Amino acid sequence: MTSVAVLALAGCASINVAGVFDALRKADSAWRFAVDRNAIPVFEPFFVTTDSGPVRCQDGVVISGGVQAADAGTPDIVVIPGLEDDVSTGIRRNAAFVPWIKRWASSGSCITTSCTGAFLAAEAGVLNGRTATTHWVAADLFEARYPDVTLAQEEMIIDSGDVITSGGATTFLNLVIYLMERFGSRERGQMAARLMLIDGDRMSQLPYSGLGSPRTHTDNAVHHAQTAIESDLSGEIGVNALAARVGMSSRTLARRFQQALGETPAEYRRNARMKEARRLLELSGEPVLEVMSQVGYSDPAAFGRAFKRQAGLSPSSYRRKHRTSVKTEG
Repeated sequence: MTSVAVLALAGCASINVAGVFDALRKADSAWRFAVDRNAIPVFEPFFVTTDSGPVRCQDGVVISGGVQAADAGTPDIVVIPGLEDDVSTGIRRNAAFVPWIKRWASSGSCITTSCTGAFLAAEAGVLNGRTATTHWVAADLFEARYPDVTLAQEEMIIDSGDVITSGGATTFLNLVIYLMERFGSRERGQMAARLMLIDGDRMSQLPYSGLGSPRTHTDNAVHHAQTAIESDLSGEIGVNALAARVGMSSRTLARRFQQALGETPAEYRRNARMKEARRLLELSGEPVLEVMSQVGYSDPAAFGRAFKRQAGLSPSSYRRKHRTSVKTEG
C-alpha cells in the first residue's frame, strides 16, 4: 500500500484536513464496493502532528491520535491541506511542519498540496524553480512571498513528478482522484469519481475565479472609477472621460489603477464585462446574444474569444456547466 501522511494543520477548517483523509478512504472503498470486495487498498492514510497533543481546527473539531512527525518515517505521499483564511497566521501557526516537509521531500516523499497548503511547501523551498498552483484568491500573496516559484493560478492540478499542487479548498477531491489514477489505476480513479460524484475532468480554476470586484485597496478615486465602469458596462466611456469624472488626468488614473489593481482601466473594464457575463449566464435565462449585448459586445466571435480567455469555456458551455436553476411559482 501507498502510505499517505495527511498533515494535521492547526487552525484550519476541519474539512481541509479530515476531508482529504476521508476522501482517500472513500476512493479506495469505491473499488471494493463496485468491483472487487477483496481488493487491497491503494492508500494507507494517517494523520501527522508535530507534537503529542490534539490538533484544534477553527470550527471546534479536534483531531487526535495522529503520528508525530519524528515517528512518521518517510511516507510515500505527504498531503499538505489548505491553511486558515488568514494565510500568514496559518503559516506561523504551522511553521513547525516546514523542516519536516523539507526533510520528507529530500528523502523521496511525493509532496502534494491542497489549496493554500502550497504556502507551506513554498516555505520549505520544495517549490523553488517549479510551476505550482494554489487558490486563486491567494495568488497575489503567493507571488509576492515566493518570487522563485512560477504560479499558474488558473490550473487545478500541476504534477511535477515529486511535487503535486492543487487549487481551491475542495479541490482535494480532484486531487484524491488524481492520486488514485497515478498511484492506483485510471480505472480505480474513474470508479471513485463516479461513486463519489466528483467531476474528475475539472482541471481549471478559471470558471470559479475572479467573480468579485477587487475592492480591498484604499484609493477612493479608483473606487469611484470602478463604480463608473461597472454602472455602464454596455457603454464605452473613454479613459479621458473616466479620468475627468474623478478629477485627474488619464495618465494619473492609469498609474493609480496599476498601483491599486495591477491593471489598466481598459483591462478592468474588459474583466468587469466578463464577470458580469458570467453572472448573467449563471443566473438568467437570457440568450447568449442578449448577454453579449448587455456587457458591451456586438461581435459574437469577439465576445466568445474574450469570454473563453477568462473563463476557460465558451459562453454556452459555461452556462451548461454553471447555470443555477431557479424555481418559480405560478
